Amino acid sequence: MRTDRLKRPGRISVEVHGGRADLFLSEAAARGITVRNVRREGEVLRFSARKSDMPALRPLRRKHRVRLRLAGEADRGSLFLSARSLAGLALFLIPPLLLSVFIWTVGVEGGVPEREERIGAWLGKQGVAAPMRIASVPDEGAVRNALMTADPGLAWVRMERRGSRLIIHAVEAPAAGLDADKKEAPAHLAASRRAVVTRFELTSGVRHVLPNTTVEKGDILASGIVTQGEKSVLTGAAGKVYGDFFVEMNFTMPSTVRYSLSSGREYKVSRAGGGKTAAGGAWREVKLPGVLGSVLSIDETVKTRQLSVKLDEQNGEELVPGLLREKLRQSLTPGAKVKDEKILRVHYDNDKVEGTILFLINENIAVRKLVAQGD
Repeated sequence: MRTDRLKRPGRISVEVHGGRADLFLSEAAARGITVRNVRREGEVLRFSARKSDMPALRPLRRKHRVRLRLAGEADRGSLFLSARSLAGLALFLIPPLLLSVFIWTVGVEGGVPEREERIGAWLGKQGVAAPMRIASVPDEGAVRNALMTADPGLAWVRMERRGSRLIIHAVEAPAAGLDADKKEAPAHLAASRRAVVTRFELTSGVRHVLPNTTVEKGDILASGIVTQGEKSVLTGAAGKVYGDFFVEMNFTMPSTVRYSLSSGREYKVSRAGGGKTAAGGAWREVKLPGVLGSVLSIDETVKTRQLSVKLDEQNGEELVPGLLREKLRQSLTPGAKVKDEKILRVHYDNDKVEGTILFLINENIAVRKLVAQGD
């Protein structure tokens, strides 16, 4: 057995044939020869050894009169570092990395198809066209101001990137109604009271403050002037700006509260065309098929029970805020809500309950403020 070619780094698979194979393996391990993956298959003993240990196995082979059969063992490190493996890894990783730094699709959503085509053509003239590097995507604010200046029919523009796709969302301004001749002059949106701004629902204009900002009465919330560089365009601001504020309410109510509770529905069958009592209390009339409807009439009513409750210190902390909250909601604008309440003072008398309660309300605080001539 020649071993001069086996002194290179790496491992080799060894098959041992003969009756003294076990003694051969034991003495090889005792001499410090590292063996791995030892297994027996019938009369053949197999193990893995380093190529550099092959010369030390020659005297042991002769001593124990065994036959060795050597086979090359694949080297994981060399296999991984081979030119073919590195080339395959590069082909697997590099193309996706290169593709991920580009925008491959630019789309426009919102508005009629004709406007989407015009916006797409405008974006192409400005260099916003696929393919383009992600780092070259312009600032959203710059695109919004430029596009809204170029197309006054837009109320808002938003950019969104989904992977390798760039989407321009264009929101059209509301169409002018029949009273277009009575169109209001462009204006800012200002705060009607002191509050903390929570969210914007603008149809035109640009934000002048950030959410969670405390504003005073008269502060500008949304500007009706769109600025692009040194050029300013008066478009007007419209929409809603919601804010949180506190309202303190002094109340006086009877100590006994009466209310109605629905207890189900009932149906009253009568002859069609017959006289009906004026105080029938019918909620709706049930429609019957043609022939049957000409003979019978069915009225559906809601059964209610009249109940009352005495307000005292035990139940007042739970009932009084609920009653006042429902009363307050009737005076709020659509979209407003009561977020929290706290009783500051309450006094229970024999025939009335009076006190003070503090409400936290979220409501539209924006009012129109005409643009000054010098703006």
